[in-house]
Amino acid sequence: MEKSHGGDLLNFRYEDWSEGTVTYGVIAYAAENIWQDFHLHSQVELVIVERGHVSARIDDTQLELEPGDGALICPHVIHRFYSPDKNASICVFIFNTGFISDFKAFFESNSVPFVRMHSKTCPSFAKDQIKYLTDFSHNYSIGKTVIKGMLTVLISGIMPAYSGGEFERFKERSNNFEICRQLLLYIDNNISQDLSLEKIAKALNIVPSYVSTVFSRNFKTSLNSYISKKRISVAKKLLVNSKKSITEIAFESGFSSIRSFNRRFHDSEGMSPSEYRNSFMVAQEILKTDSD
Repeated sequence: MEKSHGGDLLNFRYEDWSEGTVTYGVIAYAAENIWQDFHLHSQVELVIVERGHVSARIDDTQLELEPGDGALICPHVIHRFYSPDKNASICVFIFNTGFISDFKAFFESNSVPFVRMHSKTCPSFAKDQIKYLTDFSHNYSIGKTVIKGMLTVLISGIMPAYSGGEFERFKERSNNFEICRQLLLYIDNNISQDLSLEKIAKALNIVPSYVSTVFSRNFKTSLNSYISKKRISVAKKLLVNSKKSITEIAFESGFSSIRSFNRRFHDSEGMSPSEYRNSFMVAQEILKTDSD
């Protein structure tokens, strides 16, 4: 069952959707069997519940959502959606902060992690967009300009507190958004290399103490802790999906020695890398036997 204590937020993954949003401006899809891992990205995410009851954990807030409800999640905010209801479904829209330029400063301000959408209180002009957005998530049935317009209208309706004169206070955005994006991308692209604080700070031309402060403040975990968990995650995928040796996987995941890799892996997973790989091989054999 779902564990909702704060520590789970530390086990998040970074997803970069930049390339996918280039052509159309927005990635949209409908999903069932909803059971996500904690994740974040440098893009904005709008989730609308289409059917069933769906739970969400966004930053430190727990939400219970019904059909027509949803949430607009700003970049670099840790979140997940899940539901034990097999018939539940959500519609997801992911787009860059500049796709809807009127709200770019708000999205990047790092002042508000998310905005909840209540179907019962959502103004009718905004609620009217939901049906068309839901259809779009299934078949991309309308053009880029139209989808941008509908998202603009919906977001305008669910964020009345951040429109008009009060919205102007977000014009003076901080540099945190871009720094966070660069940090996450650099770690992803250099996971097998030296990722000391000094090396990262030098590569990004940022003062080391500021790198550490920005990371811990935005992601609620230390930079070293995130890198360690990321390396274990990379190693687990290689153990299951490749035939590389344990030694190759250790160094490809960024560990300085086999001894260090074995110790960290056991601390994280409760078993050695070899045992972890073997457990998947046994499971696959059982599935193969059952299918035969």
